[in-house]
Amino acid sequence: MSTDGGYILPDLYSETFTYQGRELNTNGMRVVMQRKVNSNFTATMDYEFGGVLALNEENANLQDAASHMVLRNRHSVAAKANGTISMSKTKWIASYRWTDGQALTPVDMFNSSPGQADPFLSIFIRQPIPGTSFLPVKMDAVLDLRNLLAQGYVPVVAQDGQTVYLVQSARAVRGGLAFTF
Repeated sequence: MSTDGGYILPDLYSETFTYQGRELNTNGMRVVMQRKVNSNFTATMDYEFGGVLALNEENANLQDAASHMVLRNRHSVAAKANGTISMSKTKWIASYRWTDGQALTPVDMFNSSPGQADPFLSIFIRQPIPGTSFLPVKMDAVLDLRNLLAQGYVPVVAQDGQTVYLVQSARAVRGGLAFTF
């Protein structure tokens, strides 16, 4: 993949890229409702309204996609549940964020409220691993699943004629170990 024009930043390890679109300047609003059902379960609803970047042309070329990006107002609703399984001390978060039309950017890119949720269906699990005298640190196994239904993909045509996709959140499965000293 070429970086001609400076709009594309390839990630060779994941075979993806970051695309620099148009400037986004918009206003919006957010309403969050959260209910702690019990000490191990919390439910959250989040509503957002604001501007996003969207393509106004189908089958756009990748090199021209920025010129076809327009500001559109969108509604977004998220439902999120999180909690802890008492016996195993497993922490989990499951969320789904829906947007009412095509969107290359989230409605609220800076949402750090309790209603913050990744776009589309996502699940996060953090499981403590019992320590040993050999390993005096606290370890957790982490599993992060994002956009499990592969939604929100916007097709564009690359210079070589292949279809590539612009998406605000790519489907991803990540995992690892977290160490606390």
